[in-house]
Amino acid sequence: MLEGAAFNFDIISSAMNMYEIKKLNEHFILIGLVQNKKTADEFVRDFKKYDTEDDWTYEWSDEELREYAISRAIPFSREMTDLLMQYGFTVYDTSIEREQVFDKIIKDIKSIENSK
Repeated sequence: MLEGAAFNFDIISSAMNMYEIKKLNEHFILIGLVQNKKTADEFVRDFKKYDTEDDWTYEWSDEELREYAISRAIPFSREMTDLLMQYGFTVYDTSIEREQVFDKIIKDIKSIENSK
């Protein structure tokens, strides 16, 4: 598992070349989680709801969180979606009904494993 903010496709591409892997999805189950359907206000709501004192955005005001969502979170999620799809990931949007999306991921993984 790789966290999206730390996912570097250039590094992965060089490792793939070194091991002569043409497509990651031929060797791994690739899952990408994105939040493309969230508005800036929904990002702010979720930051406020889920952030803990350990999160770097914990002390931010609503306006700082909204600006971050508009300038960074929303564009990053869209950019990551394009890259994930380019590299053969199955992309799941967790903007809404997150638990149901996770249930679907588990079901899809089990289906893939059962078909082998």
